[in-house]
Amino acid sequence: MLFRTSLLLLLLSTLLFSDVSTKNFTVKIAVVYDLKLLKSEIKRLPPALRETIKISHNNRKHFAYTLPTSDKKILQKLLPAYRKIFKDAYISHTTLK
Repeated sequence: MLFRTSLLLLLLSTLLFSDVSTKNFTVKIAVVYDLKLLKSEIKRLPPALRETIKISHNNRKHFAYTLPTSDKKILQKLLPAYRKIFKDAYISHTTLK
């Protein structure tokens, strides 16, 4: 269990502290109208994963996605954890700033 936690923290630290100017990939988690529902679903994720999620909105839609990173392999390792709650989550190329 300690090894899994350490591995998760290592992967997340790479995601959180990587260089902003070279980020190319993100996990698109959800697009919903109900922000309260989205936040309650995000709370079901482990705390470390919650730290990587950003929410933006456009009109009435709310978009949840992970912090962008240039290392797609990290996202591939974390994707199953996001999919435990958000079944349709997927890795996407991004132009997020």
